[in-house]
Amino acid sequence: MKQTLQTSIWSYRDIRLVLPARALSYAGDSIAMIALMLRVSDGHGPAAVTALLLAFAVPTVAMIPFAGRIVDGYDSRTVLVWSGLLQVVAGVGLAFVHDLVHTLALVCVLQLGQAVAGPAWGALIPRIVGEELVGRSTGASQALIGVATLAGSAAGGVLVGWTGSRGALLVDAATFLVLVLVARLVRTRRRPEPGSTVEKGGVTAGLRAIFDDSILRILVPALWLFVVVGEAVNVVEVFLITGELGLGPALYGAAGAATGLGAIAGSSYTGHLHGDLGRSRAVIGGMAAIGGSCVLMGLAGNIVTLMIGATTIGVGSGMLNAATSALVVTRAPETLRGRVIAALNGTVRTFSILALLLGGTAAALLGPRGTFVACGLACAVAAAVAGVLVVRTKDSELEAVSH
Repeated sequence: MKQTLQTSIWSYRDIRLVLPARALSYAGDSIAMIALMLRVSDGHGPAAVTALLLAFAVPTVAMIPFAGRIVDGYDSRTVLVWSGLLQVVAGVGLAFVHDLVHTLALVCVLQLGQAVAGPAWGALIPRIVGEELVGRSTGASQALIGVATLAGSAAGGVLVGWTGSRGALLVDAATFLVLVLVARLVRTRRRPEPGSTVEKGGVTAGLRAIFDDSILRILVPALWLFVVVGEAVNVVEVFLITGELGLGPALYGAAGAATGLGAIAGSSYTGHLHGDLGRSRAVIGGMAAIGGSCVLMGLAGNIVTLMIGATTIGVGSGMLNAATSALVVTRAPETLRGRVIAALNGTVRTFSILALLLGGTAAALLGPRGTFVACGLACAVAAAVAGVLVVRTKDSELEAVSH
């Protein structure tokens, strides 16, 4: 029993603080996303939704040269507290504006804080639990996020229906305040080594570490390709559900909740995988599941089929996110982790921007259903290509790095 306790991530006080607080923040984000999507889509077309999603993406890209260097160059507590306070201010501001221009501007401010906070938390967690428990902590974190997304998505539509967007966005701001308090309470600190200097080129240092790795150089570009075709459907999702299928805000939130439920299962499964080979397969399997589910949702004629597709997308997303996070964190040098995570996040967001442009074009040419089907098929092809490349990698090399 004592040995089990010692190897459990929950035996670490800081993890008992960090993982639930981060999950709570994701619940708030789910509520806010539904509120903002409904606000922007009401009276506006796909172009306004595209602009909103761009506001979520562009700041992360713009911060690539700076975010990783900030995370690796300064005390983690300082970084987390100040980035969290910036998000609190932006969240409160979003609750009290209504026009599109101010909404987009404050979303950009919100994401500037997230561009730094995300890599900071990602680099700190391995310092708390140690290298051997990174996979378990990642799986547990993603499972909790799935629960949080489930609760937040289910509550988001209801909150907007009852109180309007202001109440929902204030809830999101409160979750960022909780994260600030947790950052102050966490005892584990990540600081630059005494006398060390952070090399210039946060982008090149992070990307160089990725492409120097035999597994990441295959899976990260595959992830970029997946993002381009997979996230294009985000532009038309609200129109598919509320327009093509004629469902209201509550059922739009329920579809997001179904995705969160699937993510719990996918991330929980991935958290029990050991070794890089198993995690690599989970990345590819997650991509394939998302591609097939997008096709199913595009062909859906009723709420049952829609929910099955949304749930399976969640399973694939849970596998993809947990496996990718574990691979990147465990295979990146500790002193470069902030820059590697920031480079990954920023490049993924770059391809998200391309996805939004693709989604807007596809929406005009194919409509919501056609966009889902076309992007799903492209996603499945990307997964197949990545799978072939992984299989062609020398078995001895894959087995060596999996131990």
